[in-house]
Amino acid sequence: MNQLNLKKSTHLLSVVCTIIAAITMIANIGAILLLSGTLLSQIISPEYLVTQMIQADMGLSFSEWIILLICFIIKCSCMFCMVRYSKKLFSCISKAESPFTSNTTKCIEKISVFAFLSVICPIYPYYHLSVLLFIEGILVALVLRSIALIFHYGCELQQEFYGRPSLD
Repeated sequence: MNQLNLKKSTHLLSVVCTIIAAITMIANIGAILLLSGTLLSQIISPEYLVTQMIQADMGLSFSEWIILLICFIIKCSCMFCMVRYSKKLFSCISKAESPFTSNTTKCIEKISVFAFLSVICPIYPYYHLSVLLFIEGILVALVLRSIALIFHYGCELQQEFYGRPSLD
């Protein structure tokens, strides 16, 4: 892949990440508003929410509903941060002469951290933490961390090859 194709494809991925970031932010804001409304209605009229949940046959207690919303907010926040740093990563690659820069390495490291955090927070009580899903998420986070270390090593090699920049 030549450098022009790399720059075009990373720019396109950056635009796609912007769209996904907007969608995850809207979902996150919606969940925060729902959580706020739920807590406010519980404070104002405690029996109203319980009867509505029973009529809707949700099968959730009030505390389970709150935990579900909090876990969803955490997952959406992690997804937003992953997409945000992915966008930054693709922007850095599309603007730089080489993908081996300290900014790309930092972005990949942050993406791996948020991927790990997203995996360890289950959407309780509907989706209990599956062992296979947990192992898969840990594996993805470790692979991303390894890629960050490879990029860091590439930065060092590139700096060694081209010489250290002067402090002037």
